[in-house]
Amino acid sequence: MASTLDIIEGRPGATSNDAARDLHRSICGAYGIPAKLTRDGELADVTRAKELARDPEAFEERFGDANFFLRMAVGATAEADEGTDEDDIVSRAAEVVEDRAAGVIDAGVVQDSTPIEVDPVIVDIQDGAAPLRQYVTFEAQPGFTAQFNIVSDRNAPTPGKVSEGEAIDLSDKDNADWSLSDEKLDMGIYVDRMTMSDFTQRAWDTLNWGTNDIEETTVGQSAVKHARFTAWEMVYGDPDAEGADPEYQIQGDHAAASLAYWANFADTEDLTDIDHTVDKSAVAVNDENDETVGLEDLKDEVTNLVTNTGADYGDLLAVCGPEAFNAFENETNFVVRQDGYDQNTNFGGRRMFVKSDVELVETRMVGKDSVESVDFDAEASDWAPAGGDVFIFDTSTFRRRQLAPASSVPLARRGLADEAALFEYYNNIDKSHGAHVKFLQGYDLN
Repeated sequence: MASTLDIIEGRPGATSNDAARDLHRSICGAYGIPAKLTRDGELADVTRAKELARDPEAFEERFGDANFFLRMAVGATAEADEGTDEDDIVSRAAEVVEDRAAGVIDAGVVQDSTPIEVDPVIVDIQDGAAPLRQYVTFEAQPGFTAQFNIVSDRNAPTPGKVSEGEAIDLSDKDNADWSLSDEKLDMGIYVDRMTMSDFTQRAWDTLNWGTNDIEETTVGQSAVKHARFTAWEMVYGDPDAEGADPEYQIQGDHAAASLAYWANFADTEDLTDIDHTVDKSAVAVNDENDETVGLEDLKDEVTNLVTNTGADYGDLLAVCGPEAFNAFENETNFVVRQDGYDQNTNFGGRRMFVKSDVELVETRMVGKDSVESVDFDAEASDWAPAGGDVFIFDTSTFRRRQLAPASSVPLARRGLADEAALFEYYNNIDKSHGAHVKFLQGYDLN
């Protein structure tokens, strides 16, 4: 069986489907990540695992420890000494797993990799660093290739109203369901090196860990960087970018698909009768001559998407950057509210309803042309980030497909620190192939 490091480093025989299945089982199966049955087969429900992590009492009841995964990661990189008893960690983990009959955790599993992305502290850190990720479904499957059904449109209800004679045999009729076909997309890998100091390794024995404590360590900062980078890639990643320098990490063969990519794909393939990438530079938000032109235009785009595709209002979400949200919000009629003690004034927010159940949410990664010291090469792609960008997407079809949750793996000991890596195999799929996505480029924010 290939180790996690063998797979990450692409050693001979370590990038096979068997190796991918082994890694998926050792992380998702052994650690008891919840599973779900879908049309794409059985998947690890990473979103559900994160929801559990947001409920500390329920998480501790299930795993027996409020920071089960983070403690396991620390124990895996620690030297066996009086400060960290690795055998105790493995033994305690095995008891938890046996109780829920999920899989087998032994020293080999612990020393290989730990899914820290679903630990309560890491979830809390990443939710704050990149809120966009909370609106995207995360799921893991065994394989280096993301295989998924494509939802293109809803068929007409055939045969509909029929006579008794026709109802006897419906074998030649179409299903009144989503049009479905299969698609495959290769996963790329994210890797970041992090150092676990002796203080971090012993903190779980001597202190009650908190988000602020961990966020200040290299483990916490690696989680912040991972969240921001991958959220930015969710909106602007371009695997088809030509001539992009390798340092432009969300562009080129190694990049994941994004909302911008899928909207552009829908237009290129003429999947629908509407435009999915729309230039909005001529629409001035919060214009003094037409104070609601921006919101009216955004509402029209939402309506247009629902009217001409199989998307539903209840599944759609619109996201934009802070400057764009501020401009849209300034078009609304404010009601200034004060709390019960008249000490604080509530003026402005970070989300609003555009139409029906469709929200416009402020997310920091939209509109950025540089994140975590990585720049976007505007010359290599058919699009470039702009402060006035808005994305509308279907939360039921846009997914983060992973081999397993982002995990830590020990590397080596150097001096007073243990080296570890944070890694994740993933891609961003869209089951509508972009038909339920709109990329509204560059509203004029004045």
